[in-house]
Amino acid sequence: MRPSSIDSLALSLSPGGSNPGGAAALLAGVLESAMDAIITVDEQQRIVMYNRAAEEVFGWSRQEVLLQPLEKLIPDRFRPNHARHVESYSGTGVSSRRMGVRRVIHGLRRNGEEFPLDASISVLHTPEGKLFTAIVRDITELDRLQREQADNDARLRESQRRLQAAQRLARIGYWQIDLDTNLMWWCDQACDVLGVERSLLDASYEGLLRLIHPGDRQAFAAERDAAVRAGLPLDAEFRVITASGEERWIHLLGWIEGEGEGTQARRRTGLIREITNRKRSEGVIARSLELLNHTGALAKVGGWEVVMESMATYCSDEIFCILELDPSAGVTLEGLLGFYAPEVQPVIRAAVDAAIQHATPWDLDLPLVTAKGRRIWVRTQGQAILQDGKLVRLFGVLQDITDIKAAEAALRMSNHELEAFSYSVSHDLRSPLNSINGFSHLLARKVAGTLDADGEHYLARIQAGTRQMGQLIEGLLSLAEVSRTLLGNELVDLSTMARSILDDWQVREPGRHVMVHIEKGLQTRGDARLIRVVMDNLLENAWKFSSQKALAEITVGQKFGADGLPMFFVSDNGAGFDMAYVNKLFTPFQRLHGVTEFPGMGIGLATVSRVITRHGGRLWAEAAPGRGATFFFTLPGGVAAAGGGDSHLQAGPGPSSQA
Repeated sequence: MRPSSIDSLALSLSPGGSNPGGAAALLAGVLESAMDAIITVDEQQRIVMYNRAAEEVFGWSRQEVLLQPLEKLIPDRFRPNHARHVESYSGTGVSSRRMGVRRVIHGLRRNGEEFPLDASISVLHTPEGKLFTAIVRDITELDRLQREQADNDARLRESQRRLQAAQRLARIGYWQIDLDTNLMWWCDQACDVLGVERSLLDASYEGLLRLIHPGDRQAFAAERDAAVRAGLPLDAEFRVITASGEERWIHLLGWIEGEGEGTQARRRTGLIREITNRKRSEGVIARSLELLNHTGALAKVGGWEVVMESMATYCSDEIFCILELDPSAGVTLEGLLGFYAPEVQPVIRAAVDAAIQHATPWDLDLPLVTAKGRRIWVRTQGQAILQDGKLVRLFGVLQDITDIKAAEAALRMSNHELEAFSYSVSHDLRSPLNSINGFSHLLARKVAGTLDADGEHYLARIQAGTRQMGQLIEGLLSLAEVSRTLLGNELVDLSTMARSILDDWQVREPGRHVMVHIEKGLQTRGDARLIRVVMDNLLENAWKFSSQKALAEITVGQKFGADGLPMFFVSDNGAGFDMAYVNKLFTPFQRLHGVTEFPGMGIGLATVSRVITRHGGRLWAEAAPGRGATFFFTLPGGVAAAGGGDSHLQAGPGPSSQA
């Protein structure tokens, strides 16, 4: 079969074709020099022209594709639709398609790789049919760049979204001003910060001034003008009045932008943010600090802190007032220690060393010599601050207690004088009282049987009065003696002491039926004679106020507090009392029961309280009317009991016991 002219064209345009000269040779040269791939197919979609650029793009040689179906260059997944697209293209009568005007299509390389391409297509009508010529451009790199650009655009949009969200959350906006025209530009968030609708915002510097609180307007304008003249950044805080009348605090930052280095600034750009909450907090803190300073000044208390890494020392104003030192002089830890009186230097330095080495706090009353040479007393307290077991700071307080020390000294002197007076008066009253008592008894014997009933009653009242007065004097002497006596320090067996006292009471009142429980091994340290006074009075009260019970019960034992130290107690099942009057119990001559009901002068518990206080312990009571009372006391030298309870029963005339 004779080849058609189209087949001849394909052969003539290929290297080594049959017609290397003439117009075909010129056309072949043009095609070979083209930068884009050029492919021509006939109406049967056979490739009849294929230039060198096409070889580079598709990887197939000219010999491998000439007169082959165009589908050879189309990926499998696009081949079914390719014929329809060609038919549609031919049927519309359109004679050309330009690059970039339609969607991206795909080609197939010799190695099986798909790649994106753009193509312009034109139709040439010949006597033997249509020729379709496509100029093809590999846009793989362009497609990659477009995808990257799309990704970058998406990331940029997300960043902008997050930035705007952060601006809304942080109440931060952006602004710019043209210094030639004074026109300002505000972002949407800046308008929100200022509290004004963009449509209502006067976009000028004067418009901003009108938003600023009248009380801050002049200061801001002066600060802004000074920054512009000096060419410096602007950093200002001021209040604005929003469209709704709300007062807000604003922080405005601005920096200079010029046309180039060495040129005059033409505009300023900056940030604006709302700081209302911060300003309110600062106001609260400032008022708290002012109150703290006033309180410290009134109480004469100052605070100090030492940062151990740098040994930097910080002191409150009151510290300098106490030291009578100019605050501008500053002070170090060594300087602070140097103000203490020479005789207590070892004490304070040992306390500081213990805090540094072992984190041991201190609380001491020590004399101090001020910068003006005045000797005062201070209460000094210090504490170590640890972080991950390492000392990072020392902090403490210093209080001027000179007036307190003077008052304590005066009070001690007054108490001493009062005790001496009380002892002296009580002792001196004994002599005339003994005379009254003695002569009243002599008179009673002399006039025995001669007085009428009234006379005998009067004489009996005189004798009872002298006895009562004698008991009062003995009570006063006992209180004075407790306060004047030097304390001993010895081991005291409370169990044995309580048993001895109660045995004595049973001997004195053999007709009483009393069940006694005494815990074994109750021990403490202190002044044995004064502790005997405590137990005498507490057990006498228990014996006395349980006297109206058919079967009285008295218990002596101990419990343990939260600190693990023993709390001794004496309890009974007697009359008890109303806890509303508990504060009267330990006051001299205060009674909660009538003398006719339970005899006594009301001085025993006052004596107990004074003894316990002198030992550094505590005394308290728990009771209810008709349900007995329990008196608790602590002594710093208390020792936990080694044994269990010891119950001995006294049930009839005479001392009898049952273990």
